Amino acid sequence: MAEKVRYEDGQKFAYFNGIKFTRDNKTGYYLNSTIRKRLHRYIWEFYNGKAPKGHHVHHKDRDKSNNDISNLGLLRHGKHVTLHGIENSMDDEWLERSRENLKVNARPKASEWHRSEEGKEWHKQHYESCKDKFHRKVKRNCDNCGAEFEALDNGLNRFCSNKCKSAWRRATGLDDEVKQCEFCGTVFIANKYSKQKCCSKACSNRLSPRLPILRKGKVS
Repeated sequence: MAEKVRYEDGQKFAYFNGIKFTRDNKTGYYLNSTIRKRLHRYIWEFYNGKAPKGHHVHHKDRDKSNNDISNLGLLRHGKHVTLHGIENSMDDEWLERSRENLKVNARPKASEWHRSEEGKEWHKQHYESCKDKFHRKVKRNCDNCGAEFEALDNGLNRFCSNKCKSAWRRATGLDDEVKQCEFCGTVFIANKYSKQKCCSKACSNRLSPRLPILRKGKVS
């Protein structure tokens, strides 16, 4: 017969196998500071042996005060974190608390650490361990002209020059968008970075005449 958890003082304390656990009001979990283990994990291991590395003990009904062995299951770390992450993402109050904590605590402390001597030393060592990867070069063939060129191995360099990159974008119409002629109203396609306002040179000349004869209106 499974041993039951005994709770006292409005569930502030829990007793199991002669050990007293105290509820952490911030997390809701019960913890014994002497054995440094949470109640739900202690109970699962009491019946099943030590939990495998990389696994968490999970409350099946999400109730941290229900530590009966029938309510405890074993999940891989990643699956457990993902499960609670999905649940929390639907809780507006939890999201607001998380954003506030990030703004008030996490970001300032992270910024302070990165500026500290310890942080600077960590960045220096990290760069030294990764610099060969950062500066490694490979040979590729230009996606526009096919010429072979050498570039950093970062997966981003596809062209031998900016000229070829621009030519490829023009040829594929990657930057094309629909515009409307400012003179006749005809819809036309043009590069979004182009200053072209009209669908043709004829409309452009009528919109902003360049030749004196056109400005005088002698040519229709």
